[in-house]
Amino acid sequence: MVKMRTETTLPDGTQTMNDDEICAKVLGVKSGYIKGCGFGPRPPPSSTSRSSLDEMSEKNKELEDKLEETQDTIKAQQEKIDAQNVLIQELQEQGKKFEQFMATFMNQQASS
Repeated sequence: MVKMRTETTLPDGTQTMNDDEICAKVLGVKSGYIKGCGFGPRPPPSSTSRSSLDEMSEKNKELEDKLEETQDTIKAQQEKIDAQNVLIQELQEQGKKFEQFMATFMNQQASS
């Protein structure tokens, strides 16, 4: 590798190949090997893969059911909030009418 580095270095000091390229040429490239990280995860045998796929499908179905249940709960709560907002608005209108009534009543009392 040192010899290759000196051979690929030009007289002005620039290199025609970097260290990674020299390593790949000298050592060769192995599939599944990442320099500095080692060997990556390997896929499980196909029989395990099938059972894992079935487990993931079942878990996915459970999560979809839970999501649907949560969405139904949110919808019901939103309907309650909307109904309460309507009630609040009606009470505010009644409060304004009561204030107007009281103002009218006080004016009548003052004038009599």
